[in-house]
Parts: sequence; structure tokens; C-alpha cells
Amino acid sequence: MQPRPQFQEVMRLARQQVPALLLFSLLANVLLLASTVYMLQIYDRVLSSGSIDTLFWLTLAVIGAIAVYGMLEHARRMMLGHISQWLDDQLSVPVIERTMEARLAGYGLEIGLKDVGDLRGFVAGDGILTFLDAPWTPVFLAFMWLLHPALGVVGLAGAVLLFCAALANDFFTRRKNQEAAAGLRSSQAAVGQFVDGAETLRSLGMSEPALRRWEENQQSLMQLQSRLLQRTTIIGSLSRSLRLALQVAVLGLGAYFVLRRELTPGSMIAASILLSRALAPIERSIGAWRSLVSARTARRNLMKLFADTASMQPAGVTLPRPQGRLKLENLHYRAPGTSQALLSAIGFGVEPGQTCGVIGPSGSGKTTLCRLIVGALQPSLGHVRLDGAEVWNWPSDELGQHVGYLPQQIDLFPGTIAENIARLRDVDSDAVIAAAQFAGIHEMILRLPNGYRTEVGPHGARISRGQRQRIALARALFGDPPLLVLDEPNTGLDGEGEVALFNVLQQLKERGRTVVIVSHQTNLLRTADHVVFLRDGSVSMFGTRDEVLAALAGPPKRVSVQAAMLDKIAANGPANFKAVE
Repeated sequence: MQPRPQFQEVMRLARQQVPALLLFSLLANVLLLASTVYMLQIYDRVLSSGSIDTLFWLTLAVIGAIAVYGMLEHARRMMLGHISQWLDDQLSVPVIERTMEARLAGYGLEIGLKDVGDLRGFVAGDGILTFLDAPWTPVFLAFMWLLHPALGVVGLAGAVLLFCAALANDFFTRRKNQEAAAGLRSSQAAVGQFVDGAETLRSLGMSEPALRRWEENQQSLMQLQSRLLQRTTIIGSLSRSLRLALQVAVLGLGAYFVLRRELTPGSMIAASILLSRALAPIERSIGAWRSLVSARTARRNLMKLFADTASMQPAGVTLPRPQGRLKLENLHYRAPGTSQALLSAIGFGVEPGQTCGVIGPSGSGKTTLCRLIVGALQPSLGHVRLDGAEVWNWPSDELGQHVGYLPQQIDLFPGTIAENIARLRDVDSDAVIAAAQFAGIHEMILRLPNGYRTEVGPHGARISRGQRQRIALARALFGDPPLLVLDEPNTGLDGEGEVALFNVLQQLKERGRTVVIVSHQTNLLRTADHVVFLRDGSVSMFGTRDEVLAALAGPPKRVSVQAAMLDKIAANGPANFKAVE
């Protein structure tokens, strides 16, 4: 994938098209004067002289001007359409990437593709044309002034009044528009969560109360949007009435000056047309103001997103394939926006070919530790090093090729089983089958209706939790990574699956791979060389497997394989076995 420019660079490149758009807008608005000039000449020359030739050539010239105007207008719209598509192409993928990074870092940013869509919609819609035409309003007012200064004064006063109406519309609706936009995003997010959790909602009888709560929120949102629409409609109706009144005023004043022989009848009609052309962009801006506000909000949101995630973009330095030497140094982690430490002063190392078990009561920080090791979270203090290189500073696409991660919460993504095992990259059949065989699920996959082509993900084939767990294990093993982090890998597995998992752990050890495994069941720690016991976010014990388990069990008790017993041990067991500096 080719690297894309930053948001500021994208906007700078887009702004480079503004001079051409302004030039086309200037020429198009100048050509709009052709009809005014035509009307002026018809009344003042053709009707008085009765010249058919003059009428013919004037009509031919105006038709040519209108044709050129049509081509310029088409060119403007085509340019804006291409710019909007280019913005979507340049921003969509980076916004998704940075939204994912912000979510992993714990930032509650309600920013996403809707902002890109708002920006694209404003550029591709009629709203931006209104603001491109608005600067030429003084040109039409100047022509009115040339016809008669009094007509110019009326036109200028009308333009000022309509502009004040546009400002009033912005003043009375800006904050509510932002509230409505935020509410719409929350409503859409809630619908997505309801659809994803349909099984839970239905089985627990939660569908009706959930939809009722959503409907109540949606009704409040609709009432807010209705009030906004009412305000905008009132101001828009007043502005249209004002424009019609101004046209009547110009015609009446023009007729007065015609009677006084200070103006020709053609100039009177031309002044009315010029006033309509001058006020049209300002009047349209009232209706287009909402799209402008949305685009302005989207631009501000995207600037914030790119600024907040700028430090999350590691330098693109290609490092050699690591051997798997893992080192944690004085590791601390606090969730963004809080002062509570989830992990404190974590420090230990795992050499290639070694397996390190991580145990402890629920909420002790085991899953957070896994996320820090694989680079999904950034440490608040300290270091996670893989072969001496800081994991967080390693480019994620490269680090992912050297790390196998089986999270506690399994997610399979839209696509086939083969594509999920291949980590959504181009499917290498040999590598996919090798990973599946390593995980012991090759035969299981072949028994599915479409084998490796079976669709999975949110709307794919329904497969059991144990099958999803084993497919995710094969995904973690894909590419034979030197470091594997397995967070409770036996969740949902049957006896056959647990045997296959133990065989995988044994083979990983024989291959010299570094393995970090989190488990509440000590039978999975038979291959472990060392065990880390976490309690309240700190390392309470660290040592060889037999030493730690013996200390936790306490003679003559045996170590329980159940998580409840581990919780009891955490509460009543030894305070410390071997301190970690």
C-alpha cells in the first residue's frame, strides 16, 4: 500500500485547485451577465430600431455565451467531483487506521468515516458552489450602480440584510447542529451494537426495552432536528420574501426613474435581473449553511484525530526478523485520562525457546500485560523490548509478522477461514494449511461445507466458540512467528481441542519459539519454564514453574486448576516469593 499524505498535506493539495475554481467561477458569473446585456439591448436598441439583423446577431452571441457558461459550469462540477473522490481516497484508510489506534490508546474520539463523508459531500454538493459564487455578488451590484446609483444602494442594502440573515441562521443553529450530529452518531453506533448483540438481546428478552430506549432517544433527536429545521425554514422564508420585495422595489424605483427620464426601460429590467443574480448566492447560502457547518466540524475533527495520533505513527525502519528475546523493563500502564495504574513496575524476561506462564486473580492486569507485549497499548512508563527493539516503535505491519497473538476476546473478520488464518493478506495456500495443521484443525476445516472457503465473521457461517478459538489459534501460528502471546487459549475448547493446544505448546518449545501464556488452569503450564504471578497490577511472584506453583499451593496443599482457587490464593497466599526489581 502506497503511503498517503497527512491531513494537512491533503488539504493543502486540495486548496491548490482553488485558483482554477475561482477563475472558472469568475468567467461563469461574467457570462451570466450576457442575458442581462441581451435584455438591455432588446429594450433599448432592437425594439426602438426594429432591426432584425441586430436581433439575430445579439441572439446568436448570447446563445454562444450561454453555451460557454454551460461548459464552464460542467468543468466546475467535474473538478469538485474529482476533488471529493480524491479526498475520500486519501483520507478514508488513514482515518480508519488512526481511529483504530485512538481506540486502542483509550481515546474516546467519536470521529470516523462520517467526517470524511461530510467533507466529501460538501465539496461535491451545491453548497460549495454557493460560496464560490458569493464573491462575485459585488460585480453584479457594481453593474447596478452603473445603471443608477440609487439602484445600487437598494441592491447593496438587500445584500447586507440577506447576509445578516445568513449570520443569524448560523448563530441560532450552530450549537444545536453540533448536538444533533453527535446524537446521530451515537444513535447509529447503538444500532450497530444491537445488531451485533442480537443473540444476547433476544435470548435474554432485552430486545423490546433496548429498542424502546433507542426509540426514545431517536424521538428526542428528531425533535431537536425539527426545531433546527423550523428555525432554518423561518429564516429562509423571510429571506425569500425579502428578495421578492427588493425586486419589486427595484422595479418600482426603476420605473420612477424611467418616468423621470433618468433611466431607460431596458436598464430597469436589467437592474431587476442583476439584483436576482447578486442576491441568489447569499440566499442559497442560508440553505447551504448546514453543509458548511458539517464540513467545518468534520475538518476540525479530522485535524484533532491526526494531531492526537501523530505520536502513534512509528518510524518506518525495517528491522530484521527477531529471534524472540522478550524483555519487560519497569513497565507501568495507566488508562488515558485516569491516574489509576493498571500495571506497575513489571519487569522480567523470556528467552527464545522458553515459555512463561502468567497467572493471577481476575482484574490483576493479565490481559493488559498481553496487549502491551504485542504493541496494542503504549506503556505509560518503561519498555517492552523484542530483541532489544521497543515494541511500540516497531511498524505495526512488520511487528505483526513476527508476533502471534490469541486475544481473550476472539474476533473473526468478514472473509473466508483461509483469509482469516492468513491475517487477511493474499492467501498462501501452503502457509495457511501448515498453520491449520499445526493447530490441529485441518481435518475440522475440511469437514465444513465449503472447507477453507467457508465464510466467517459477523454475517458468515455460524461456527461454535471452540471452532472460532482454534481458527484464531491457527491465525496466531500463521507464518511461524518467533513470539506468541496466548491469552487464555483454552477458552471454549473441548477435550480434543485442549490436547491439540498442549501439542502446539510442546512443539513451539521444540522449535525455539518464545511463548507467553495466560491461564487460570495450571495444567496448561506443564510446558512453562517460568511463571509470573500478578496481583493488583504488580508482580507478586516470579520464578520457575515448580517454585511458584509450590509456593502458591503451600504444603501439603495441591495447586487447584480452577480460577476461583487462584483468586483465593491471591487473597490469602504468600505476599511475595521472588521480588522483581
